[in-house]
Amino acid sequence: MAATKHKSGKQGAKQPPPSAGKRVRRWLKRHRSWFVTAGVLAALAGLIVYFADPFSTDTAVDASGSKIETGVIKVEGAAPRERRPAPDFVLADYDGKAVKLSDFHGKTVMLNFFASWCTTCEAEMPDMDRLARENPDDFVVLGVNQMESKSTAKNFTTALGLKNFKYALDKNEDVTNAYKLPSGLPHTFLIDKDGIVRVVKHGGMRYGEMKQLLAETRLAAGTAN
Repeated sequence: MAATKHKSGKQGAKQPPPSAGKRVRRWLKRHRSWFVTAGVLAALAGLIVYFADPFSTDTAVDASGSKIETGVIKVEGAAPRERRPAPDFVLADYDGKAVKLSDFHGKTVMLNFFASWCTTCEAEMPDMDRLARENPDDFVVLGVNQMESKSTAKNFTTALGLKNFKYALDKNEDVTNAYKLPSGLPHTFLIDKDGIVRVVKHGGMRYGEMKQLLAETRLAAGTAN
């Protein structure tokens, strides 16, 4: 009786399952395109949000409801200094409405450049707010925020409890450059009722100095109270 032949096959040892690290690397390699696509979409979404934000654009809404371009209207060439006209400009406020420096003609303007990271600004702005509250008829404090978003600037000033400021957003530093400001903050200009710069102050102030400079500006313009 013939012996039954069995077909011999080469049977290797059973391979151990891949480690968790290998499985993760294989999965990432297979789905690499997903991450690239997701990253591109996220970047595009960020750009859309940035440019769709009406407070991040270079326009503002004037009193008639029309959109107008923001920026500097008139520059005399030299850096603003005492007894020279202040460069006129238009910027958007927190609500996207146009704020024009020359709209305050007839009033003394304290033009203050600030940012949320500026601790000196944080210290002096409540005193400016107080001065504006005490002089509601012929005095305006206009705070110009440097290169920050509306939400950042507004959160900062809201946290300080400021209620008597006017605000403008200098998103592209157009006004900052026109006023030829040195590095650092704050910077403050006292502008008389005729639009003439009377005081240029680089650095912080306290209430007493502010009140004195306001009196000097009024005196120089012939409107001393």
